[in-house]
Amino acid sequence: MTLWRVLGIVLCFSFAPRAFAAPPFELVGSALGSGGFNARASGSDASSAYFNPARLSRAAPGLQLGWLVLNDAIQTTLFARQSAMDIPIAALNQFQGRFPSLPTSWLENGCDPTMGGRCASRLLPRPRQSEGSSGNTRVYQVFGLVSEVSERWLTLGVYGMMPFDAFMEGHAIFPDEREQFFTNSLHPERYSDRLGAMALSFGASSQLLDWLSLGVGVTLSLTNSADAGTYVGNSDMIAETLQLATKIKVMTGVAPIMSANITPVEGLDIGLTVHTPQKLEVATRFSTFLPNGNLQAADRTATLAWEPWKLGLGVQYDFVRAETQRFGAVASATYALWSGYINRQSERPQQGYAWTNTITVAMGLRHVYAGRLTSAIDAMYEPTPIPLQTGRTNYLDNDRYGIAASLSYLFPVAEKISLRFGAQGQLHILPLRSQMKIDPKSPPYAGQSFSQLVLDEWVDGAKNSRDEVIQESFGLQTNNPGWPGFSSKGMIVGAGVNVALLY
Repeated sequence: MTLWRVLGIVLCFSFAPRAFAAPPFELVGSALGSGGFNARASGSDASSAYFNPARLSRAAPGLQLGWLVLNDAIQTTLFARQSAMDIPIAALNQFQGRFPSLPTSWLENGCDPTMGGRCASRLLPRPRQSEGSSGNTRVYQVFGLVSEVSERWLTLGVYGMMPFDAFMEGHAIFPDEREQFFTNSLHPERYSDRLGAMALSFGASSQLLDWLSLGVGVTLSLTNSADAGTYVGNSDMIAETLQLATKIKVMTGVAPIMSANITPVEGLDIGLTVHTPQKLEVATRFSTFLPNGNLQAADRTATLAWEPWKLGLGVQYDFVRAETQRFGAVASATYALWSGYINRQSERPQQGYAWTNTITVAMGLRHVYAGRLTSAIDAMYEPTPIPLQTGRTNYLDNDRYGIAASLSYLFPVAEKISLRFGAQGQLHILPLRSQMKIDPKSPPYAGQSFSQLVLDEWVDGAKNSRDEVIQESFGLQTNNPGWPGFSSKGMIVGAGVNVALLY
């Protein structure tokens, strides 16, 4: 038990990444201009550096700043479980080489050795879903810059979102029964900590022909390598005798973005985009050295904020192209290859429960009056890529419906210098989704071994030290926090303001 405590302390010291990732971009769309959920096909401003770099050549040079407030309220309900499936205290020291689970009563009620508990130290209660990770309100500083290096031929852009409360947030949760040792809760797989990272993108565009512009961009992909070695003089007095030496290295890579914008006829824009996979890797090597000469080491890699290949197609057409106003419609579709998903433990979903590729669709309206007042409204739908979690894993996710609206006004303040003020709001609805686990002890699964199904954490027929069969071991015993099933629903609400100095 003391060795595991030592390893836990080492992980806390070594798990300190810094990263730039795209999940906030993908959720809120453009937070600076009129692109909204259709930013891959509409809007030409600093946010194009990520969504469609080819549109930068149409953007007015200048500096853009914004502030966005985002609240995620995702409710998770775990279905009641029968006490017959709890792991009893009798299972302690009777796992016969299996990875030992905790007695369920320790999780639900805690344990105090001074009150007769069999735990080595006092444990606080950690009931199922008591440490969920939703209900967060985050405030972001949004910033962007567009610079025209050479008229028509080269325009550069930068777009970023930075949370005010933390530069980076990451949580390497487990998708199965292993989470009992940590939060004993389920967490929204594609939201939660993924919205707490700084997002940053750089782009470049060139208007090669009157009807064709090309763009390239990058988002940063980082790998944080941490080597933490400890010497523990007394495993019962860790705080007083632990000596720690760390070595950290951060390696930077890039996730390329490629795009093209085509204008075959006046008023019609077609955008094509390719976003390559993005991720943050945290590779940790930790070792523990004890006075008796026991030296143990292990390596673990966490993969955070993973985003798949995304292929986008967008079309905008202005039905009205008068001198005083323009009015048009926009639609886009994004094909995401979630089938290659890598979770936070650098594992792929189990066989039979692979994620599916998805198509996110969005459509909206755009209106510009007198070249100054711009309004936009969008609606979108994204299906979840995660199949029903009837097996061992608990990937929590929902379909998502969204609506967004924005309004901005341009004030000329001097020759070739203008100020633009804007505001926007958005609402995402995650409809109710319920799912029940398959009982691995029921026909036709009984007597067979299926690694994809909920794990019986105390094997049937376990024997005690006297080689006697323990009758309590028969049947299903599990601390999987998702057993026997769960449901989720909720909403995400965002609102923001922005200002731009254009020249």
